[in-house]
Amino acid sequence: MVQLYSTLIPIALSLLASLNVVHTAKTCVVKKSNSDDALTIIQAFNDCKDGGTILFPKGTNFYPKTLISISNLKNINVQFYGNFVLPNYNAQFNGKPAFFELKGENIKFDGNGSGTFVGTGQQWWDAKNNQGPIVFRITANNSVFRNFRILDAPNGHMAMTGCDNTVVEKITMNSVSKSKNFAMNTDAWGCAYSNNLIFRDSVIANGDDCTAINGGTNITVSNIQCTGGHGYSIIGALATDGKFQTFKNINIANSACTNCLAGLTIKASPGRPGLLDGVRFQNIKLNNVAKPITLTTHYYCDDTFQSACYKNDGTAIKFKNVYIGGITGTSSSKDYPIVNLNCADNTPCENITIKNVKVKAMPGTKKNVCINVLGSNKMAQCAWEASK
Repeated sequence: MVQLYSTLIPIALSLLASLNVVHTAKTCVVKKSNSDDALTIIQAFNDCKDGGTILFPKGTNFYPKTLISISNLKNINVQFYGNFVLPNYNAQFNGKPAFFELKGENIKFDGNGSGTFVGTGQQWWDAKNNQGPIVFRITANNSVFRNFRILDAPNGHMAMTGCDNTVVEKITMNSVSKSKNFAMNTDAWGCAYSNNLIFRDSVIANGDDCTAINGGTNITVSNIQCTGGHGYSIIGALATDGKFQTFKNINIANSACTNCLAGLTIKASPGRPGLLDGVRFQNIKLNNVAKPITLTTHYYCDDTFQSACYKNDGTAIKFKNVYIGGITGTSSSKDYPIVNLNCADNTPCENITIKNVKVKAMPGTKKNVCINVLGSNKMAQCAWEASK
């Protein structure tokens, strides 16, 4: 059994104690522009980028027509009380990193419950284009982002890359299609190449992963309520760049997923190297979820995604020291097992602990799968079969 929870609590406490964001007198109020509000937003940040306060006034709608990326921020407060309205659908934005991107250290970004990113996601979904920018991308150290909303994201909601010692909390993310066209690629919160992060106390309704953890160390997710998405995902080595990915000390706890396609997932594709060492899923409710628990190094290897499957288990990511416990709820499909552990031939899963999983299965649900899992002959979950 992996003892991660006790080690992550002091990490979280030290993280909160170290978030010493400077409050200063200088304030730069974001003004409206006659042409493109991106210009006045950038100007306000540049004028107060070192030790100032940037204010988006409450009740004011800002309409940036171009993408915004601001770097070298230091010791700033962002009072994000207004509305940031994304541009209308335009395929020229395809593949761009973000509509709004901030880079710096000691950033306090607070929406005070009113600040909102108002997306145009429905336009993108109806155009069947899932290649648009992420709404809000962050590269920050010793920072906190809280109390705002992201609605109708064309693609992902929030992405954190190269971050350290940062908290994201009390965020509402809601991107649900009102037509037959699905809200594809609308990951809620994601991170990569980051350390010492906390994501908590947030509400999500979307069409993709509730969390998309793409690498990092000491990542804590807690008190998240997700509806309609693809659950809490740790995504290892799906990229084609061949970089070695590391995941260590990841804790996802005290959360729920309702009407989700998947619940708890660790997924990778064969042929991509990496190490996942120390993951804990604990006290999570899975309500009406099709694929409750999945650990696989063969993701993208079904008939739909054969071109993305390298089929080289010799270099598949290694999963070890994974604890899954206190999982309750109901399954929504008999076509998928409650527990699906499908690991690589040459890098089998090691020290996998599954305890107190009480997810009610439908009659005729497929038998649990345990392939290339060391010690699976001693795991009760590996022998489970549903009633006929």
